[in-house]
Amino acid sequence: MKLFVLGNVGIDKIYYVKKFPVIGETILSTKEITNFGGKGFNQSIAAARIGTKISFWTYLGADKSKNNIISTLEKENISTKNIFITDYKTDESIIIVNEKGDNYIISSSSNVRSIDLNYANNMLKEIKEGDSLLLQGNLKKEITNHTIKKAYKKKVRVFLNASPITYDYLDILRYVDTLIVNETEHRQLTNHNSVNLGNKYLLETGVNNIIITKGKAGVIYISKTNTFSINSPKVNTLDSTGAGDVFCGSLVAFILKGSDYKNSCKKAIELASLSVTKFGTYLSIPNRDEIVFLNKQTN
Repeated sequence: MKLFVLGNVGIDKIYYVKKFPVIGETILSTKEITNFGGKGFNQSIAAARIGTKISFWTYLGADKSKNNIISTLEKENISTKNIFITDYKTDESIIIVNEKGDNYIISSSSNVRSIDLNYANNMLKEIKEGDSLLLQGNLKKEITNHTIKKAYKKKVRVFLNASPITYDYLDILRYVDTLIVNETEHRQLTNHNSVNLGNKYLLETGVNNIIITKGKAGVIYISKTNTFSINSPKVNTLDSTGAGDVFCGSLVAFILKGSDYKNSCKKAIELASLSVTKFGTYLSIPNRDEIVFLNKQTN
């Protein structure tokens, strides 16, 4: 059984500041980090470190970073044989983090938005019944919808982290097993400020499981038969960048290993909380020793 991830990879350029600038203001950073990132990349690594077999599908630029990115993925035991090299520059994210660990992110998307139906279909040919699929919001709508529908017809379990929200997902959610969004994305997706009304609206689309991440306030889980919330442990937050990706990748991995949603959420939020105590995105993803230790603590 494999987890197929169709998503993005890029270079994260992180600037740490005392406070966010206001319009027209120029400020100086106190620290800078450049490393690999992207939702697809981060979530693949978070899941792989828990022991999930990953097949990662993405478009990658032809610049000098490509070999290091591929090497990094391979060291994580992630299959890279289907990564396609384009003529574009590798996608980048500019991330600004303040002293509270909060962040703003702006990302380019030339590579990931170039993923076409032919590439998606090549991946779908390899997916078998019993495999799972994890997608994020970086792809074009037609690619996302096509891939999810085809995977569903093959009886593949679909996990969707609808982030960022750049189009309406509502007509595709009936084919999604598990939807993962944060509070802002939940409001954007449902047009409801009320979480309860928004959840009712989403369940009516046919999605089976809804998970709303709330940062320091934890997570909420909703299905037609169950609901629960889990608080985040109190930690010293240095940088929240990538915490959502750690949560998503870890959550999917624990579920696929047979853990129920409540225990999976609990373990995933522990790992995400650990990640915010470190600087960076890829650099903050919990390593295997940390995962083993936290698993013992939460079991």
